Amino acid sequence: MTSLGNNTDGLEIGMVVAWTLSVNPSDNYLECNGQVVDGSKYPKLYALMHNVPDYRGVFLRGLGGNSASLGELQGDAIRNITGNFNATDNNSWNINANGVFYGQTIGAGDQGGEAGEYKKYYFDTSRVVPTAEENRPINKAVRYFIKAK
Repeated sequence: MTSLGNNTDGLEIGMVVAWTLSVNPSDNYLECNGQVVDGSKYPKLYALMHNVPDYRGVFLRGLGGNSASLGELQGDAIRNITGNFNATDNNSWNINANGVFYGQTIGAGDQGGEAGEYKKYYFDTSRVVPTAEENRPINKAVRYFIKAK
């Protein structure tokens, strides 16, 4: 590997490190928050890029497999969630659902199709996967810094 500058800590300029502390490392590093690189203070990093990458709130992923191209942001996705239920017109009223579906008979009667009775089916992913307000893998927060000088 070609050395790009003073390499006293063993890292090349442009390498990214995960930082677990709330205090910043030395001024040899810039936080990966999309900021503009000051070319007069960090000329070697400026020669590589004019803005540091913004890694706040995203998960870094190794290149290959189903990843996007190098440096490209890939949108979120989830695996397909499935289930099924049977619907019949013979007034059997058996609730036969699985996976993300479940059912309930609503109304009076002996579940034999009497007036006022109906079947209600529900779709609930929490029956088969953990749920939250976002899609995410198991994680722990870190701050990313890039070697700037």
